[in-house]
Amino acid sequence: MISVQNHQQQLNGNKMLKLKTTVKAIKLSLFRKHYSSFKLKNLKLSRLSPFHTNYSPLSIQIKPIYFLLLPFYFITACSPKTTPVNKQPEFPKVEQKVVVKEVPKQQEVPVQKAKDKSEMIVSLILPFELSSIDYKTATLSDIRKAEIAIDFYQGFKMGLDSVAATKGAVNFKLQVFDSNDNPASLGTLASKGAIKVSDLIVGPVFPNGVKAFSAYSKNMKKPMVSPLAATDPETFNNPYLITVNNAIDQHAFKAVTFIKTELKPKKVIIIRSGQADEYKYAVPFKKGVDSLAKGMLLSEIGIKAIGYENVYKYLNPTGLNVIVLPATDRVFLLTIFKELEKLSRTFKIAVIGHPGWKKAAFLDFQQLELLNTYITSSYKINYQTSQVLDFIKYYRSNFSVEPSEYAFKGFDIGYYFGLLMNEKEHDFMKAIGTSFNGIHNDFNFIQNSKYGYFNTSLMVMKYENSQLTKVN
Repeated sequence: MISVQNHQQQLNGNKMLKLKTTVKAIKLSLFRKHYSSFKLKNLKLSRLSPFHTNYSPLSIQIKPIYFLLLPFYFITACSPKTTPVNKQPEFPKVEQKVVVKEVPKQQEVPVQKAKDKSEMIVSLILPFELSSIDYKTATLSDIRKAEIAIDFYQGFKMGLDSVAATKGAVNFKLQVFDSNDNPASLGTLASKGAIKVSDLIVGPVFPNGVKAFSAYSKNMKKPMVSPLAATDPETFNNPYLITVNNAIDQHAFKAVTFIKTELKPKKVIIIRSGQADEYKYAVPFKKGVDSLAKGMLLSEIGIKAIGYENVYKYLNPTGLNVIVLPATDRVFLLTIFKELEKLSRTFKIAVIGHPGWKKAAFLDFQQLELLNTYITSSYKINYQTSQVLDFIKYYRSNFSVEPSEYAFKGFDIGYYFGLLMNEKEHDFMKAIGTSFNGIHNDFNFIQNSKYGYFNTSLMVMKYENSQLTKVN
């Protein structure tokens, strides 16, 4: 069972009544409906399990003040009904002789009392930003963070609900807080009693918030999940931090390992456009070559220094050349792809791209396929599987919108930690090394005594048949 705590509403019984939303929530809901396809007016917080619907509605209480974006269903009740008892007429007593035979006594079997379920308290800290969004002037970009929060919450709760419906060894209490995307306010939030009694804290989601709240998590010795930030865990110095997204260093190391073991090239060439952001990938890639692929021939060139027309001079004429492109700049990439396409008629070429290419809409899949292009990725949604199709079906039926990337992420994280809690209860952190294959993410956490737990699961994907296919 899952409950979402609310100190403002007294709840009892089991009849469903619709809660009248506040004026602000209605206006925000209408605003969002006007500018996007999200129809929040259909949001419900009961029976959210994507795979299991034949169970009684979960008892819901809504945590605090901040969840005004969502129209909820609350549980309330009528006072118990009593039925008058009609007194039966007394009949005359008749004396009877009773012959009592002694019956052998049977050994009494002690009845074992059912064990009470443990309650696991999970707190979500998400950027709903209710206090800062002005519905009269806000644009879609203004409410994007709020949309991320809503989608992640809906997916996360569906994950917990699915565990509660199919396993049911523990009760979940889900508490939801608005971070307002303001790191300065997190100290006040951390001092709340509801946070201090949490078994698991999920959020904040953005790096500044994660860094600010990490100090409180460390002092309280409470496990804290960073669900979206891809920042290196060393930045936060928190042994209780659980980092779900892979840092850029991990992507670079994964690429190096794949190049060495699978591609086995004659030469590796890093081609930079000159933008500063490229060093975030190029520097750890070179470190990875030094430590993981000693002896592999590596060179680095800047396109501004040599020009596109001179790239061929740095290629090996007989063996495979792996071109590493750490850039995400549109103009540079489109230009270098044209040049590499011409060179591929003479040279053997494969391309390793930045993980951010997965969201780059301007890329030509056929061109990338021709260049034997690979990228690393921490997630992939396989729309052919029954699990994904069921998730989408029930998400649509509950919210009347398509699930976003953040809804998928939320579901996997909620389901994974729900499983751990269901099995180990308050000792669930002892089982965090358990591998998990989700509908969006795979989890394989390892622990560092200084920087906490980080996910090592990464895949290599290739552009082929007009799609990205997992190859490693």
